[in-house]
Formats: sequence, C-alpha cells, structure tokens
Amino acid sequence: MAKISECPSCGKMIYSHAAMCPYCKKKTGFPPAPAPVVQPNPQPAPARGKEAKTVKSFVRERKYKPATYVKAAIIALLAIAVLILYINVQMMNRRQLSLGSTFDHTTREVIDSMANEVLQTGIVVAKFYERDRHSLIYLEEGRIYEFDAYTRDSKELKLEDHNSAAVVDYTGSGILQANISPDESFIVIMASRNTGNTECGLYRMDTKSKAVTVIDRGKVIFENNEYRVESGGRVARYDMEGTKLAGLTIEEAEALPKPKPVTETKEETKESKEEDKPTESMVEHLQPDQVDIVKKAVAPTEIKISPNVVPEVPTVPVQNK
Repeated sequence: MAKISECPSCGKMIYSHAAMCPYCKKKTGFPPAPAPVVQPNPQPAPARGKEAKTVKSFVRERKYKPATYVKAAIIALLAIAVLILYINVQMMNRRQLSLGSTFDHTTREVIDSMANEVLQTGIVVAKFYERDRHSLIYLEEGRIYEFDAYTRDSKELKLEDHNSAAVVDYTGSGILQANISPDESFIVIMASRNTGNTECGLYRMDTKSKAVTVIDRGKVIFENNEYRVESGGRVARYDMEGTKLAGLTIEEAEALPKPKPVTETKEETKESKEEDKPTESMVEHLQPDQVDIVKKAVAPTEIKISPNVVPEVPTVPVQNK
C-alpha cells in the first residue's frame, strides 16, 4: 500500500514521495521513492553422478554419430526421385492425351483408305481403330491378311503358325469365309482342309492375340447367324462367336476318324495328258450363306473335219437290161 504524508504548504494528504503537491503546485521536498530490487533468476544446479553421465553420453551421441544424417539424406533423395518420376508420368500422359484425338483420326483415315482398295479385289472382315489393335483384317484370293495402320504394311495371317491343327489347303480354295463376332473379340473362319474340297474346317482367331482354336470340321453351312457342321452322320451347331449350341463337343468331333485328304497319285506324262480327257470335274460352290460342293459338267469336245479330206461317197452298181 502506498504511503501518504501531509503537504507542507497546503496541509493536504498526498503521496509520501511526491516531489510536487498536486493541489498547491508547490514542491514538497519529500525524498524520492527507492529503486525496486531485481531478483536474479535461479540457475539449475550442475548435474552430478549418474545424471551427469547420462547427459554427457546423449551429447556425445548427437555430436559424433552420423547415421541419423545419412538416413535423412537418403529419405530426401528418395522423395526427390519419386517426385521427378511422378512429374514425368503426368507429362507423358498429358502428351498422349493431347495427341490421342489426332492420332486416332489419322489411323481411321488410313484404315478406311486401305479398305476401299481391298474392296476392289477382296473382302473386308473387320476394322479396328483403337490404339491397341489399329488394323484392318481382310480376305483376298483364299488367304487372310492384316493391315497395320502404323507401319502401313500388310502381312498374311497363317492359321497353321498359331495352331498346327488348323489345316488349310491353299492349293484348293483356301479360306472360304471369315466373320467377326458381335463383340469383335473373335473372327470365325471357314477354310478348306484338303485338295478335293470335301472337308472344311471351322476355326476361331482371337483379334488381339491372334491365337487360333479349332472348333469343328466337316461340311460347314453358315445361315441365320449360325454355323452348321455335318460330318460322319453327326450334326453340330455354333453361334457367331464359335460357341457350341448343340451337338458334339470339340473333343468328340476331333476324336472321330479323319478322312484321308484327296491327293493325286498318278504321275502326269505327255501321253496321259493327251489320252485322259476328263468328262466332269469337282469344284467348290460358295454362296453368301453356305459352303457346299457341286458337280460342274464339262461341255463335250467339238469334232471338226479337216477341209482337205473329201468324204467318200458309196457307188451304186448299174444293172444291164
């Protein structure tokens, strides 16, 4: 509590250390207030014994052990590497997205242009404009081809290279027909298996991996979006994807005795060519919806008479009267 004293001039009670009276404005002559005493902060006592030893060992570890700094540096480098990789991936994705529309548009134009050329001599089976396939599948002269829109090159797709059981006789009619499945995952192929065209094969090719599967063999008819296979008194039906609808399984069909291929064993010579004149031949008759074999009659050879040969006229004897 502040001390109060009487002003020597006006007699009013004022602060004991006031140098001037606030009422009469005269000097009081009171002594000034003493300066406050500042207490120093207490210092912690120095550690002794086990406590001092623990502190020294902690300081020594922090000062001389570099493993912590090495770990921190490794973590920092890994973080920088991950960040750089992430940035590169994002930039690559953006570059592909920016070029995607133009590239796909160019691919479509290339495939459509090639399809127009193929239609003059062959049959277009399928067009793939997407990035992972970018190709045109077409038939030409009994063979199936794939045109790559990136390389601008065509190559033949030989079924035997992807499955040795997928026999195709290219000396005869070769591949007769190929249809794309509704989901564009497979191409179902009808092909001749022997030189006489007496047996056909029904095969399925994956449009991405080009893997070939043997579905069935025999006389194949395609109608009403279904494949009908007749062989050895059995009948089987398959849909547009080559999935069995009715009849024997693929294993049962392959287990049947396979007919021997029709081959020519007689050697041709000049004399045999002149003497052997065929009167009729077997040709394969392909319609839009079925494959069958019919006989085609050969016109008889025309007989010509040489103008230098005079026909002999029989003479009649004259009787004497």
